Amino acid sequence: MRGDGGIYSRGNVLWIFYSFRGQIFRESAHTGDEKVARKLLKARLKQVERPGFVGPKEDKWTLADMKKRIEADYDRKENRSLKTVEYCFKHLEDAFQFHRVVDITTPVVEKYTGDRLKAGAARASINRELAYLRRGFKLMLKARDISAIPAVIELLQGENVREGFLHRPDFEAAAAQVQDKDTRDIIHFLYESAWRSGEAASLEWAKIDLQDWVIRLPRKSSKNKKPRTLVLEADLKDIIVRRLAKRRPDCPYVFHRQGKPIRSFRKAFKAACEAVGLRGILPHDMRRSAIRNLRRAGNDEKECMEISGHETRAIFDRYDVIDENDQRLALQRRQEYKRQQLEEGRKVVPLKRETA
Repeated sequence: MRGDGGIYSRGNVLWIFYSFRGQIFRESAHTGDEKVARKLLKARLKQVERPGFVGPKEDKWTLADMKKRIEADYDRKENRSLKTVEYCFKHLEDAFQFHRVVDITTPVVEKYTGDRLKAGAARASINRELAYLRRGFKLMLKARDISAIPAVIELLQGENVREGFLHRPDFEAAAAQVQDKDTRDIIHFLYESAWRSGEAASLEWAKIDLQDWVIRLPRKSSKNKKPRTLVLEADLKDIIVRRLAKRRPDCPYVFHRQGKPIRSFRKAFKAACEAVGLRGILPHDMRRSAIRNLRRAGNDEKECMEISGHETRAIFDRYDVIDENDQRLALQRRQEYKRQQLEEGRKVVPLKRETA
């Protein structure tokens, strides 16, 4: 390998050296076996041929370094779902505790996926973990921490998309079971507004124009990073009026319990639903239900998206799921249109043939 690189010894340990763009790189092979050292040198020479070669430093990066890259990216883009990143990375860090980033190859990722499936993890959860891993690789490649992405990461097919809904009578029955009035107010607000739970929980009085009865969310408070407004009419206005009676000078939040923000109401909501025979219903199903209610009331997609805060039509469509009743109504409307057409009769009158 003369001219490309070589091997030399330092005591009982062999070292390798090679050049790239006039710069000499040296690193320990961590072995006294010449065959192992030559294998490492051969691998390094292959890396040198890549356009994005960054040298032997990429061997030192761990999953913790990848996580820092993702956190920095989230901070730069003002993303607010960092808690989800941390939750997903717990599973990745447990599985790859003693792996360097370059050790996380395609077979390793495939084994991780299989182990998570065997452990009973949902496909959606696994896909989110794999998506963060893939994003981390891309960020490290962009930062030239690594010269190539070592793993091909394919997401699982057959991910279940939730389609739970709460029809108005069922919702009212479940809400009546919630004993805490503060919790009941935020639940009603979510069902009427189609907002995300976190947006309602963090809503402050400073965001509400009580003169025009409008909530104005600035860009930083909205998940889609666009300013949004929500006009307070009918039930929504009634909810805010009730909250005004409980407004406290020492608490900026609209929804609170004795001055402390309502962080979670999941258990209370689940218990209330089960009390009226509704199992498997989650708080986020209220958002889906509110979107369906808006659509069935005759509002177009753009108006619904402005209220719910959906940025893309593709995601909105996942919430506006059509069920059997929707199809039945569509077919009934088609039948009515057919009847009207038949009543109108034919508009084209056939010409009479002239006889000689």
